[in-house]
Amino acid sequence: MNQLSATPVSGTFDLWQHFRLLAMRTIYFGSGIVIAGTAVYSAMQSNWPAGAALFCVAMGFVLIGYLYRNELAPQWINFLVICCLGTLVSVSMKSSGILGVYWMYPILAMVFFMFDKTIFVLVIMLIYALFAAVIYQVLPFDYAWRVAISMLVLIGVGAAFLVMMASMQRKLYSAAATDSLTGCIKREYLSEMVQHAITKAQRAKQPASLVQIDMDSFQSVNDRYGYLFGDKVLQEAAARIRSVARPTDTVIRSSGAEFVVIFPNTGCKEAAELATDMLDRIRHDPFSVKSLTVTVTASGGLAEFKPDQHWGEWLGAADSALYQAKSQGRNRLKVAQ
Repeated sequence: MNQLSATPVSGTFDLWQHFRLLAMRTIYFGSGIVIAGTAVYSAMQSNWPAGAALFCVAMGFVLIGYLYRNELAPQWINFLVICCLGTLVSVSMKSSGILGVYWMYPILAMVFFMFDKTIFVLVIMLIYALFAAVIYQVLPFDYAWRVAISMLVLIGVGAAFLVMMASMQRKLYSAAATDSLTGCIKREYLSEMVQHAITKAQRAKQPASLVQIDMDSFQSVNDRYGYLFGDKVLQEAAARIRSVARPTDTVIRSSGAEFVVIFPNTGCKEAAELATDMLDRIRHDPFSVKSLTVTVTASGGLAEFKPDQHWGEWLGAADSALYQAKSQGRNRLKVAQ
């Protein structure tokens, strides 16, 4: 099953977003410096109107870089920035010919960092169409088609880079979020996963349930057989829980011998059947490590999400049900009312 099927929410380490932020700072301030240099050059050539206009644009870039030095700028600002740069390059190509073409490539590279994947394809194709139209006007056809092909190659390389970054981000998140002993999601991600489940349930107007499963008297297993034996039992118990969980379910190790399983798009009745099956898998088959064998039971507390319920209240309802199961003799499942 996909243990990390839930999408990470804000607060989770995101390498790509951090890298984008660093890249955007460089783009804003770097573009401002380059354009300011161009403004000075224009002024030295006695082209004062162009110099003044370029200097204002440069200050605008620096201002944006300063205002959004700690967060990504809104997409509409990035769109205005890329349109401004595209216009400047187009004017440069018309006035300088082949020399202005070289400015296209850094502009195309910037697009990969400036826009989310939802609108990236649209923006990159618009910029490519603009540049292609200009180069076919200002360059001979023999040069123009080669430049157009080279731009497509750059776009392809950039797209491959984005795919590799996305894959690396998923692998890093998986490594950071996975408990090394049991293979379940770590406790540190519990609140994020529960909040994400609530968001999905509210958006889709579908039910959601979760169960807290706690191994009964597990400390006595550690005391009698040792912690290495106890770790093996926990590993096997987690594997049995995951064998019942569906690909869309999320299994979290919430404490030493306690697990939380989130069932999206699942009502209380169906979730109770799944949770009961998990408890049966734990108690019916003895745990064997080398020559030692022990039978362990587990208790569970199940709660279905109620409209407008806070994530802490949802977890609290399951925890209260688990407490009832423990106080009534353990080795059973209780459902929160």
